[in-house]
Amino acid sequence: MASRVITAPGRHTEAEDSFASVALTSPEAVPAASALTPDWGLELGISTADFAARAFTCDPDSLKNIRHFIRETITEWGLRYLIDDLTTIVNELTTNAVQHALAPPEQARSTAWLGIARTASAVVCAVTDPSPTPPTSSRPEQLAETGRGLLIVNALTSQWGYAPTPSNGKAVWARLPAPGR
Repeated sequence: MASRVITAPGRHTEAEDSFASVALTSPEAVPAASALTPDWGLELGISTADFAARAFTCDPDSLKNIRHFIRETITEWGLRYLIDDLTTIVNELTTNAVQHALAPPEQARSTAWLGIARTASAVVCAVTDPSPTPPTSSRPEQLAETGRGLLIVNALTSQWGYAPTPSNGKAVWARLPAPGR
């Protein structure tokens, strides 16, 4: 599976060009942090104050906890004005993972992860799951009750995309600009 970046029309900037080029770089070309570095995240440009992650499962309480986690983290970061949009984006991405990648609760318990990171100008969220199948955006019929998740993500973000993970799954990410930070 190849990486893919989707940029929302009319929101393309020079900064996003550089972000996209990093997102499309092969893993071999990205400098790896040393395993001996005490804070490898800082070496990669992410501090622990700017990153948070949680695991989730198909359990409805797990997804409720993810929404609470997003609201709490964004509030701590002083970005309350992003709560509604980021909660909606994360809800769409985690719901897709639950519906298309995780085993039902009655089968073997599988786990996915949500990670969020803030930069000087954006918040990036990523959902990793065990399925290698890329996300697909569709054009649902007008009265369809499902099928609009990635359309919503595209409408609320400046970019989103996906990439394979070393564990043969995928990571689906979205970038939400955080102006005025």
